Amino acid sequence: MELLAPAGDAECLVAALDAGADAVYLGLRNLNARRRARNFDPEELRQAVLVAHARGRRVYLTLNTDISQRELGEAARALELARQCGVDAVLVRDPALLALRPIYGLEFHFSTQTCMTSSADVAAAAQLGASRVVLARELTLEEIRAAAAAAPIGVEVFAQGALCFCVSGRCLLSSWVGGRSGNRGMCTSPCRVPWTIGGRDAGTPLSMRDLCVVGRLGDLRRAGVAAIKIEGRLKNAAWVARAVSLYRKALDGSADPAALEDEARSLGDYTGRQMTCAYLDGGRDGLTGLALGRAPAGAAATSVAAADEPQDAGYDLRITITDRAIECCCECAGRSVRWTMPRTRVKRQYKAVAVRDLFQRLGEVDGQPPRRLSASDEEYLLVPRAANAIEQRVCASVRQMLRRDDRPLGVELSAEVYRAIAAQPPHPDNRLTPGSPPDRARLEASQAAEFVRHIAHMRIAPRGIIVEQPDGETLDRLRRLCGHIELVAALPAVFFEDEIASLRGLLDECRRNDIVVEVNSFGGWYLAERAGVRMEAGPGLGVLNALAARKLAEMGAACVTLSVEADRRQLEEITAACPCPCSVVVFGRPALLVTRARLSEQWLGGVFEDRRGTRIMPRLERGLWTFRPVEPFDLRNCPNERIRAAHLVVDLVGSPSPAEEWQRLPGRCAKTFRFNYERRLA
Repeated sequence: MELLAPAGDAECLVAALDAGADAVYLGLRNLNARRRARNFDPEELRQAVLVAHARGRRVYLTLNTDISQRELGEAARALELARQCGVDAVLVRDPALLALRPIYGLEFHFSTQTCMTSSADVAAAAQLGASRVVLARELTLEEIRAAAAAAPIGVEVFAQGALCFCVSGRCLLSSWVGGRSGNRGMCTSPCRVPWTIGGRDAGTPLSMRDLCVVGRLGDLRRAGVAAIKIEGRLKNAAWVARAVSLYRKALDGSADPAALEDEARSLGDYTGRQMTCAYLDGGRDGLTGLALGRAPAGAAATSVAAADEPQDAGYDLRITITDRAIECCCECAGRSVRWTMPRTRVKRQYKAVAVRDLFQRLGEVDGQPPRRLSASDEEYLLVPRAANAIEQRVCASVRQMLRRDDRPLGVELSAEVYRAIAAQPPHPDNRLTPGSPPDRARLEASQAAEFVRHIAHMRIAPRGIIVEQPDGETLDRLRRLCGHIELVAALPAVFFEDEIASLRGLLDECRRNDIVVEVNSFGGWYLAERAGVRMEAGPGLGVLNALAARKLAEMGAACVTLSVEADRRQLEEITAACPCPCSVVVFGRPALLVTRARLSEQWLGGVFEDRRGTRIMPRLERGLWTFRPVEPFDLRNCPNERIRAAHLVVDLVGSPSPAEEWQRLPGRCAKTFRFNYERRLA
């Protein structure tokens, strides 16, 4: 099996190669799932490939994020740079890159961000031209074996490092909390923080153990795994060297298994989290909330005690109070910005803000946490407008200093590529704008029939309903009830091997009755295409750019869904160029977390709340713990003529009263939570 190691920077790359890695994976500054790592600029990428190839090793470039309309050119340039540098493969997530693959001829691997959870997903990846898939971390050995046998392409599994609570590619929690999307490489790990449940302290119930399969490599080899992968592009070179060395010895059979297990445990001491490989055996219990604290000073892991943060992550702020001015200096990513403000006289001390209190207000900016905050006088009082001005200037300055990552990659695009990514006229069916009455409702199968019966009494009735995975009996009953209302059957965004047979049965029923099917994963698309049904692409395949929409349309989707994470500007830009009918979700409680871990059943229905006031509630949906927000987002009172869609969808899954919430339209001036609409999605 190939041993694949993380390279968050050039030092980590050399450490991985020296320790015996067969290949490394790394990212450019943007468009990769670890944007908080130092990553590589174009020249560093060229050097990395030269160094690795000189030693007979391989380099894989990660372009595994959702790509916005404005980022299409940068994504194309990244592919051209990869081709010029001789990168061995590119890890992808966004369907737009699949549209560009024939032009560049690069080897594509489907990232774990594509949610590869079954043999259907692997077969889909093979049909779409991938040569390898990175499987979800949650699979059992039997499921891995079935996936490996599904198509003549390689499968890769994670072997060591952090485990996400949510199935990869399906987490919206970081985006919901603060607009920093894990699907765009900006996760702030809100699942790791303390939570209360029903108002009582519950510790860290969503924080997973770390993964370690060093004792199971033989099982993985026999299951057909082609490569094992070490997680850790945010970790330092010392940790990478130790992790790679551990697995090199395990693969070579050059060390005692018991000694390897001890070494693996010490490798995880920096997090204070216990190790597990329980998913391989179908284990689901006791995987969370087990943080024991970091290793004490002097312990074996002190050399990697800060391995989970890059050494240069964060920003510094120094405030110097002089006789005449307030001098500020902000440093981030190796650059600095200085500015001066006049001293202001405080007239109302009860309104004043001490510099010390201002420091408490300063938080993370675009993935950069405050690192060192210092002042010549922390008790100095600022008038509120001065404190606000400093806070705003810090945010603007950090973003400005990070903009070096947005510079062109120094490569030219061909006319063929320009034609491929060029904006096209929007589809004429995209006519509805937010603020107009929604025309579709999304429902759970158990609530759909009652909702349909209420339609006759509604002031504004939907013209279509989307029902999440109904069984054959429910589908037949709804078909008779709906009459002229269009019925769409939605496949789940996450499903595993043992569900494929029932999904095929549902698809057969839809084909016989000419019912449209909404697909929410690549595996779902593969099954629907094989079944010969009419299909649409749902939120599980939500897009941020028009090229991705075009690719899904070429794959057979009569309508695509725009990413529920999109901000206002992104929605405006994609709908201005979307060449196929599209849907915009304007209301809902989206699934923020979907996990295969099993929690205490006494928590079902309880409200989880963190220190920032985020309130989420767990439910069991098809046997998976799914967390949805207590309060929905609502864009129905946001008129915007620049956003045009064929369908405006009200998502009523998780609603305590679907019919009531459908009819309860907010007033134009009502204060509603608007998800990322009014902030910039990072």
